[in-house]
Amino acid sequence: MAAVPEWLAESPHVWVQCPDLENAWESLNRHTNDVFAAGGLVTNAAGALLCIHRLGHWDLPKGKVEPGEDLPTAAAREVHEECSVPLPSVGAPFAKTYHIYGRKSDKMKVTQWYEMTPSPGTEHIQPQPQTEEGITEVKWAMPQEVATMEPDAFGNISRLMSAWRANR
Repeated sequence: MAAVPEWLAESPHVWVQCPDLENAWESLNRHTNDVFAAGGLVTNAAGALLCIHRLGHWDLPKGKVEPGEDLPTAAAREVHEECSVPLPSVGAPFAKTYHIYGRKSDKMKVTQWYEMTPSPGTEHIQPQPQTEEGITEVKWAMPQEVATMEPDAFGNISRLMSAWRANR
């Protein structure tokens, strides 16, 4: 079996099956440094999900937590910044994802995702992409459209979209 640094350096994606998940996770974490992020699955009154297109893939608004900021506040701020919408109302935690950046990086992005809704009275505001972050499109997508977007989404995002649809 390959050592953890070899997984990280040689593979674009790593899927691990093991009998002792806690031991495997502990081993992986010895080779990574956590970077905390937060994001939102914003659903409007019509039942559509707020999606962004970034770097050639469908994505959801998220970003790094700033010093002194709590996760729900960071999630709302990132939605606001990346989609140019007023700060959304933050609901319950939805999921947590883990992503290692780049082939030679030791950074593990740990993202806490929240259910969100547009703040009352702001539903009419059209989202706009934060182009300086590589976002080229922002759109509201109904569950059936989200299903068609999933194959073109980043891996973790595709699974989040599918989980969101399962809860509709």
